[in-house]
Amino acid sequence: MSTATALLILLMAASLVYGVDHIVGGNAGWSTVVNYYVWAAAQNFTVNDTLVFNYDTKYSVDKVNQTDYDACNSSHPLGSYVGGSTVITLSNAGKMYFICPTPGACA
Repeated sequence: MSTATALLILLMAASLVYGVDHIVGGNAGWSTVVNYYVWAAAQNFTVNDTLVFNYDTKYSVDKVNQTDYDACNSSHPLGSYVGGSTVITLSNAGKMYFICPTPGACA
């Protein structure tokens, strides 16, 4: 096996372990101007990828279940994140739901 082949295999293995960073909302970040249905549909999420939320510190990110997502209810978050930058690793397959609990931002 040549050195170039070994390096290629090593680099491919690293991407499987570390995953891809998905900047939530692209250049606009976590904000009220992004259609997240459209944004998410254009992504290919896999286990070990990360979601990178960049946002103004007047906002935050709550991970919620589907029922609370559908109702824009942040009273029982599964996780709550603040500070303007949040990274969440996708550790297992399945749907995840996020909302901003700031009044008026969820809708």
